[in-house]
Amino acid sequence: MDFATLALISLVGVLGPLLALPRRWNLPVVLGELVAGIALGRTGFDVLHAGNGTFTFLADIGFALIMFVAGSHVPVRDPNLRAGLRLGALRAMAVGAVSVVLAIGIAHGFGTRAPGALCGADRVVVGRTRPADRRLAGPER
Repeated sequence: MDFATLALISLVGVLGPLLALPRRWNLPVVLGELVAGIALGRTGFDVLHAGNGTFTFLADIGFALIMFVAGSHVPVRDPNLRAGLRLGALRAMAVGAVSVVLAIGIAHGFGTRAPGALCGADRVVVGRTRPADRRLAGPER
């Protein structure tokens, strides 16, 4: 990755907050960044390539920072949060059990093996799938 690409990524990162400045537009910060990513990615001008190792590294750092900030806003010592912990854990286990049963049923319905369906389902649940992880077929570069 050269300096021009890194400068372009930095400029795109600033575009979101700039679009969110006018309060009467009422636009979220992420909207500007998404539009710029679409315009400069494969769908648009194809300037930024998701398979670039440095670009993927920067995306991983950004994801880690978002999770860090989100975690810093969780009020762990709040008594209301602790009171709902048991119910939340029970619901999470119920959703996990239903997900496993559905994954096995879907895999059986399509004639595939259940472990393959479950391995794909864990990425969906976590929401951490990147295009590079999915090995999507697309036009050759």
